Amino acid sequence: MSRSLLDDVLSCPTLPSLPAVAVEILELTGDPNVPMKKIAQAVQRDQALSGKVLKTVNSSFYGLSTPCGSIDRAMAFLGLNTVKSLVLGFSLVDVTTMAGAERFNLMAHWRRAITGAVSARHVAVMTHAADPDEAFTAGLFQDVGALACVVFLKGDYADAVGELEHAKWEAAERETFGFSHAEVGEGLSRKWKLPAPIVAAIAGHHSPGRADPTHADLTRVVALGAMVGSVLANESPVPTLKQIAARCTEWFGDAAPDPETLIERSSEDARVIAKLFAQDIGHMPDTRALLAEAQEKGLEHQLEQQRHAEELAKEATTDRLTGLANRRRFDLDLEKAFAAYQESGQVMSVIFSDADRFKSVNDTHGHAAGDAVLVELARRMSETVGDMGTVARYGGEEIAVILPGVGIDDAAVLGERIRADIAAKPFDVSGVECDVDLLNVTVSVGVTATDADRADRYTAVGQLVNDADACVYDAKRAGRNRVFVHRPADSSRLGEPAKATGATPGTVRVLFVEDDPLAATLITTLLKRQKAVQIEWIESGTRAAGEIQRMIDGEIPAADVFLIDLKLPGSSGYDLLKMVRACPLLEHATVLVLSGEPEPSARGECMKLGATDFIPKQQFVADIGRWVGTIVNCKGKAAA
Repeated sequence: MSRSLLDDVLSCPTLPSLPAVAVEILELTGDPNVPMKKIAQAVQRDQALSGKVLKTVNSSFYGLSTPCGSIDRAMAFLGLNTVKSLVLGFSLVDVTTMAGAERFNLMAHWRRAITGAVSARHVAVMTHAADPDEAFTAGLFQDVGALACVVFLKGDYADAVGELEHAKWEAAERETFGFSHAEVGEGLSRKWKLPAPIVAAIAGHHSPGRADPTHADLTRVVALGAMVGSVLANESPVPTLKQIAARCTEWFGDAAPDPETLIERSSEDARVIAKLFAQDIGHMPDTRALLAEAQEKGLEHQLEQQRHAEELAKEATTDRLTGLANRRRFDLDLEKAFAAYQESGQVMSVIFSDADRFKSVNDTHGHAAGDAVLVELARRMSETVGDMGTVARYGGEEIAVILPGVGIDDAAVLGERIRADIAAKPFDVSGVECDVDLLNVTVSVGVTATDADRADRYTAVGQLVNDADACVYDAKRAGRNRVFVHRPADSSRLGEPAKATGATPGTVRVLFVEDDPLAATLITTLLKRQKAVQIEWIESGTRAAGEIQRMIDGEIPAADVFLIDLKLPGSSGYDLLKMVRACPLLEHATVLVLSGEPEPSARGECMKLGATDFIPKQQFVADIGRWVGTIVNCKGKAAA
């Protein structure tokens, strides 16, 4: 049916026809041996057409140095093709002045046709890809099929394409009528016996990639001119400008014209030709403003694309639930930090944490509550770590931290801060469907670093991860809610209970009871630097009492030094001091009592109960080196 309709359009008796002079010129120029004088005579017989041609030849568009008073001289100065293109151009305008139908924008058509024709001529001149005058004619005729469609289809055609950008006409035409104006133009140009290159350019100006290879260059020149025409017609200038730049390079390589220069020249010359052709093409945009706006919008588009790419990259390395770095990002940052360690010796640490009894949260309170807990875990850990390193969801309820440039001692302090910050305050789960509003959550933490082992041991990043993970499991086996630090040099870890066997001879065994995690981590870290010290930190007075009882019962070795905070949860420092001094096995042990806010009578009471010394915490920290030395020397004093 569509083919039948196309045939009906092409056979419509009311379609415009080329005037006799144009037909004659086409026939004459088809003979390569025809005398130039005969062609000039044919043009001059139509005085109106001859006048228009001479006026155009003498315009700034052609830039002749001396005026030209006859068609003969015009042909001598500019060649046969120039005169032929002008004859055909004026003929086209004359026979289609009545082609406009209601609702079809004839002004926009001529603006596109004239700017496209002028631009195609400039492209041909700049690239040497086609004859400039042949390019001008093909550019002017490229949309003649649309005029034929208006004549035959009238308002239906205007309704189909009237509100669309010209680049979208072909698709709309095929959907509505089964053919495009390019096909109608091809058929009409064959009927008019236009030269084969021009016919091919008309047929392929919307799809130059499918053009007849013999005439591909001219078709591309005309297609590029049409894009410039769309820009100057204010039809989607930014995307079309991008297309122009891309097509210039793709089609013409090193000979590609500069798009901005092409647009500026085409805009100037289109105004001149429109007046000579007596066509109102409406307001032409300021090309500088147009290019500046296009550049600005292009930059905005580029920035938007960049933002979009960054968002996609972030999504690819971000855990959707918690907003933390995901496992992929963890692996990338870990490899980067480990590479720096291998290349320059820059220390690095890894902290692993695992939520204690997390399965019971999901099983008892539901997965929504579990998700809320993970989100809050991520928030608290991120706030604690800050910009020191990368916090990542390693998997499930495991959250890991990479700390480039951070050694084992500082990492141990941070690990304890993480544990304490999570345990300090119940998690609010009131925002999800749950049978409770608050949940107490704790984590077990493992810490390792490249300076916590032999310098030659860490040859693969996986060894660091395995050590940190092993510390987490040790912390869980020891009762959860604690920090274990990988320190193979003295085979002990922060928070790990002292063993009943295996203590190195001459080692000072210290039981440290302190509920302030920061103070405990600082003091423990300093004492662990002493090779002759084996320390166990306990945060609860009640649990410390249980450990002392195990010493009394002989289940574990007795401590040489008791470093006890006075105010503790559960059993107080006074209670623990009494327990120690009540046992003959511990009568020679050193008991140092620490107090943050000593009462006037506290020192006397502690000394009366058998304390070796009573030390304000401020004094202990201010002169910690002295007290560490005192503790290290306690073994010898006890033996004496």
